[in-house]
Amino acid sequence: MSYPAKAVANEFLDIAENSGDSLSAMKLQKLVYFAHGWHLALMNQPLLQENVQAWQFGPVVPELYQAFKRFGSEAVTEPAREMTLRNHKIVFHAPRIADFEDDDSNVCALDVVRKVWDTYGKYGAVKLSNATHMVGTPWYQVYREGQRHKVIPNELIKEYFKSMIPG
Repeated sequence: MSYPAKAVANEFLDIAENSGDSLSAMKLQKLVYFAHGWHLALMNQPLLQENVQAWQFGPVVPELYQAFKRFGSEAVTEPAREMTLRNHKIVFHAPRIADFEDDDSNVCALDVVRKVWDTYGKYGAVKLSNATHMVGTPWYQVYREGQRHKVIPNELIKEYFKSMIPG
């Protein structure tokens, strides 16, 4: 099962808050990207419903960019929200992975998110961004100066992250 990127981002925001940490929008983008990549490699299916695009500063999920751009380089202090219509009223809510019906998939997705936090959460946004720019990464293979917002294929992301599995 795949999830809205906002739900995955909100999980990272919750983990960071519970750890006494904060996340910039850029660091959040990179953590969501790494979670998506590892989920593709380990579970053989995308974590995100949305496409990841190759932007100048690395892989970006445009929906997350729109949700968090108001924070600039400062800490994100509110979860991403979605607007829905319930009983003829507009309601805003902050989605989480647990909002979705497939409990087994939810457990796996949350495990990947937590493991990504444990592995990458200690690094700053610039270091994570630099890691996505290394020679051979999916971003490196797709990004071209002057070409805006080119989609990074999930298959490319999956193969890259699979190549990092030891053994």
